Amino acid sequence: MIGERLKQARLGAGLSMEALVAKMDHFLTKQAISKYETGKSVPGSEVLVRLADALGVKTSYFMQEPKVKVEFIAYRKHSRLPKAEANRLQVQITDHLEHYCWLASLFPVDGKLERRATVGVPKARQAKSVDDVEKIAKELREDWKIGLDPIENLAETLEDHAAAVLALDADERFDGHSAWATILGDDGRKVPVLVTNAAMSGDRQRFNLAHELGHLVIKQKQTKEDEEIAHRFAAAFLVPDEAAYKELGRSRSRIEFDELLLLKHKYGLSMQAWLRRAKDLGIISPSWYKNTVVIFRKRKWHRQEPGKQVAPEQPLRFKQLVLRAMAEGIISRERAEELNPGVVSLNGKEGEMAKAKKIAALSLDERRKLLEAAAERAAHEYETDKELTAFTELDGAVND
Repeated sequence: MIGERLKQARLGAGLSMEALVAKMDHFLTKQAISKYETGKSVPGSEVLVRLADALGVKTSYFMQEPKVKVEFIAYRKHSRLPKAEANRLQVQITDHLEHYCWLASLFPVDGKLERRATVGVPKARQAKSVDDVEKIAKELREDWKIGLDPIENLAETLEDHAAAVLALDADERFDGHSAWATILGDDGRKVPVLVTNAAMSGDRQRFNLAHELGHLVIKQKQTKEDEEIAHRFAAAFLVPDEAAYKELGRSRSRIEFDELLLLKHKYGLSMQAWLRRAKDLGIISPSWYKNTVVIFRKRKWHRQEPGKQVAPEQPLRFKQLVLRAMAEGIISRERAEELNPGVVSLNGKEGEMAKAKKIAALSLDERRKLLEAAAERAAHEYETDKELTAFTELDGAVND
C-alpha cells in the first residue's frame, strides 16, 4: 500500500525518481525509492516525513487504502502533452475521485451510494458508420429526456446523470480526458468520469466534455478513427441534425459570420464547430467550408473567435458534497478548504471574524475553559482517528 501511494504522490508531483532524489538533497538513492515503490522495502518514520515534505502530502497519505480504481480511456492521439504532465494529471484526477467517492458515500440513498439519476451514462456500443454515431447521440438525448433544444449547462447535465465531472487547472495543451472509476467496497460500482481544462472558453469546454462522453459510450478501436468518431458524436450530441436543419435549412450557398456567432451563443458550440457540422450534414459544400476555414486562419480566428466568448462552466456536485459534509459537522472548515479551495469564501472570513470578536469579549477564565475543551476534543480525535494514528503504529512496527 505504501509503495503504491508513494509512486502516486511522486507522479502527482510531476517528479521522476531522479528528480525526487535531487529534491531531497540526495538523502535517498534512486534504488531505495524504487524498492519502496515496489514494496521490496518499507520506509521508516524519518524517511516518510522527508518524502511527505518533498512531495507536498501528509504522511497519512501513504497509509490510506485506495478507494477507487481508475481506468483511463484515452488521451487525444494528437496530444502534445509531455508524459510527466500526463502522469501528473492522471494522479490528480485519481486523488479527486477518491475524495468524490468518499464524500458521496457519506450520503447514501436507500442504503446505497448516492445516484443522481435513474438513467446514467450507458455502456459503450459499437459504431460502424457516422450514421451509427448520429444515432447513438440522438438516443442518449432521448434517454436523458433532453429533446432537441440547446443544452443550457452541459457540466450540470452530465452530473445530473451520475457522471463525475472535473475541470482542472492544466497545461494549455490538455483538452480533456475520460475514465471509468470503480468504487472499491461498493460491489464494483462504476462511475463515468469526464475531465476538461478549466482555463478554456465555455464552447471549447463543452465540446471537450461531449467528445470525452463519446469515448465512453462508443467502443474504442485504438486508432486515430476514435478521435474522429468522438468529434462527430460531440457535434451530434450538442446539435442534433434536426436542430441544425431547423437553424440553417437543408442547403446553403454560404453562412454569414454574424449568424454563426449567434448560433455559437445559443448552443454553446464554436463557430468553427458549427461550420464543420454544416459541412458534415451536407448543408454547405466542402469547397465553401474549406475556403471559410482559410479565412478563419488568416484572421487568426482559429485561435480566438471574434465577439463575446462563451463563459466557462463549473462542475458543482463535488463542491455541494463538500459543503454538505461541512454543514453536517462531518469535516472541518479547514478540511473543506483542503478538498476544494475557496469553497467557503462566501461566509468563511466573516464567520471567523465574528468568532474572533466573540472570543475577545470573554473573560480570561472563560477563554481558559474554551482552550481546555478544545484540547480534550483534539486528544479524542487523535485517539479515535486511524488516519492520525497510522503513522505512529507504522513507526512502531518498523522499529520492532
